[in-house]
Amino acid sequence: MAGAAAVGSPPALAARLAEAVRHGICRVAGGVCTAREARAAGLSPCLVRARLDRERLGARVLVVRVGRSDALVVERRSDGSASVSFADGESAGAGFAVGLRLPAGPQVGIRGGGGLQFTTGRSWEFPDFAAAARFVRRWAPRESLGGEALGALRHICPFCHGRRPPAMPEPDASYVEGGAYGELTAALSGVGPRGAGVGADEEGEVSAVAGRRLARGGRVTWYDRLDAEAAGRLGAVLGAVESRSAGQAALEVTTVHGHPVELRLRAAARMHGDLDLSGPAGVLGDLSARLRQAPVTGPGGSGRRLEAEVSLDLTDPRNRRALAGVVDVLRFRVPPSDWGARLRALGARLEAAGAVDLRLLRVGLTERDLGAEAALGLGVGGSYRRTQESRDLLRAWSLRAGGGLQEREDCAVA
Repeated sequence: MAGAAAVGSPPALAARLAEAVRHGICRVAGGVCTAREARAAGLSPCLVRARLDRERLGARVLVVRVGRSDALVVERRSDGSASVSFADGESAGAGFAVGLRLPAGPQVGIRGGGGLQFTTGRSWEFPDFAAAARFVRRWAPRESLGGEALGALRHICPFCHGRRPPAMPEPDASYVEGGAYGELTAALSGVGPRGAGVGADEEGEVSAVAGRRLARGGRVTWYDRLDAEAAGRLGAVLGAVESRSAGQAALEVTTVHGHPVELRLRAAARMHGDLDLSGPAGVLGDLSARLRQAPVTGPGGSGRRLEAEVSLDLTDPRNRRALAGVVDVLRFRVPPSDWGARLRALGARLEAAGAVDLRLLRVGLTERDLGAEAALGLGVGGSYRRTQESRDLLRAWSLRAGGGLQEREDCAVA
């Protein structure tokens, strides 16, 4: 009907008719069709678009490696609001390398290492994306690696002080995190006999990070990383996502003025093609089974990502007791023989009372790596890497305890 109406119709009229047809299909299918319906159901706005721009600067002398990184994250939600975050990271550790790496030319060798990393960040909330964009244009240049270097030079140069730059507005939230990391890279590249590039490379990185986020109103969120095995034991939905080659998961506990209010578990996995979750799903077990068995349709490609969040109300004493058992595991307060039972107890509460949000996103990634390094066990070198990542929402679903799976038709850019 919408296609027929679009023939010979003004674009605005055709768009309104198409939107009306989509809304009617959503109502018949029992989805969440408007922002008003989402608020009435207690559903938060969806993250529909995110952009990450990260710079990393590293140096190596003998076996000592140090690094500095800056990151900018801009997020846009389905209700039109947006947020901007700046992060500053430091790392120090030891590494090894065998081979040769130049900015342009052949690369051969193996590099690896490990150490400690520490990151601080701040975020600001905005009622619309236009206000967030103006904030980024004003402050992002000063928060980049180059901008921070110029700021440091202004402080140490006796002739460069001039007028003091204005202070940034107070952030709506701040966070600090730290932990250990490890990385390994193997590369072999060069030029073939006919001038074609040949080679192969493998890269891996693991980390164990814990952190704390402070927001206004006495809201504090503590978070920790979980390995894929532990996430898989905390409920069927996380286990189903983990079965699709998920990486680490995150566990978050939020308190307000010291009182726990919410537990949230997050996991993500790479996807190929589309994800079809049509049909009724009344409990988490049904949803997890369909996640494992869902056919992969549509065009192939690795640029898609499935994200799952399972949340639990911690104002319920039963949920708090189950969480306390897992916290004791993370703090090594109980013998290993009890770990499985405590994880299963929390998983049972997530199955009985948890709320699930699923998102399928299209992901784009570009990287630029500059640097030089020569080593035979011990080495000297430096590097600069810039990573730009985009995530755009394709589809979203929500499942609340006592209800059925609903597609989030309201999750469109406002």
